[in-house]
Amino acid sequence: MSDSDASVNRHPVAMFEIIARDQAAMRAFYSRVFGWRYQDGDAGFAYVHFPVRMQPLLGGIGQADPSTPGFEPGHNFYLLVDDLQATIDAAIAAGGRQYMAPADADGYSFAMIQDPEGNPVGLIRPFQR
Repeated sequence: MSDSDASVNRHPVAMFEIIARDQAAMRAFYSRVFGWRYQDGDAGFAYVHFPVRMQPLLGGIGQADPSTPGFEPGHNFYLLVDDLQATIDAAIAAGGRQYMAPADADGYSFAMIQDPEGNPVGLIRPFQR
């Protein structure tokens, strides 16, 4: 693949951050819901490392519709989960809430939760290219 190959998208998402008002509570929430373990970095930043896997990646730009949860202007990220409803249930049990019910679009299934601080977090089931 050359840099001039216009049919290949480059620059996939390589990192995300959740900047918490209460870092200890958010660490506990994400650990409980997603099983995350943390490595402390400079200035107390808690890094979450993921194993390297060959996985199809997807990104896009949508039209804002402030009347629909999850479509407010801004940006979202989606975490790969095996079971949308089980993850929503775990988030609710850990103090979060369902933000967008599970839905299907363009060959994939997704939903959104909000963590206890109100940050939207997308959930997406594995999909094929």
